[in-house]
Amino acid sequence: MAAAGMMYGASVFAADTTPTAGSFGSGKILFTGTITNSPCDIAPGDDAITVPFGQISYRKLNTADATTESKPFTIHLQNCAFDPNETTIAGSAGKMSKVTVSFSGTADTSGKAYVSTGSAQHVGVQLLKSDNTSLITPNTPMPDGDAQQLQAGNNELNFFARLIALTDAATPGDVNASVTYTLKYL
Repeated sequence: MAAAGMMYGASVFAADTTPTAGSFGSGKILFTGTITNSPCDIAPGDDAITVPFGQISYRKLNTADATTESKPFTIHLQNCAFDPNETTIAGSAGKMSKVTVSFSGTADTSGKAYVSTGSAQHVGVQLLKSDNTSLITPNTPMPDGDAQQLQAGNNELNFFARLIALTDAATPGDVNASVTYTLKYL
């Protein structure tokens, strides 16, 4: 009988500790974005692209100008819509329907790469055009003649990146380089 009373008491106690009203936690949601005067939207996430090179032996970069295999990256443009063609650009699908991409960041003194700020020394990042051959000179606007024709809807701007030994003294360590891209519509 005493055991039955203890069990009843424990059941009542457990039932009384379960909250049925009050605050159960809260948080805030931050909504961000930018309204632009451009014919396309940059896809969510493509405003901060990461290109992982993985682990590479420093021996691959043991001589000046030695490079790694290149890694592709893409800037996705969405919902492209163009104003009626009032431009004099031949082959244009409409006003501001062509785009160039320029890149800026901290370049090495020779102007052939963006400098890594990581612990790996004498290593830079080179950017290449979509052909994976033509070097994009750091901090140099892309010529209007290299503009990519866009189509209504979604478009991809494809590029490549590779590591380069800036001297013959590249050292092991982390590689970190930051480059800002800027779109120019024609």
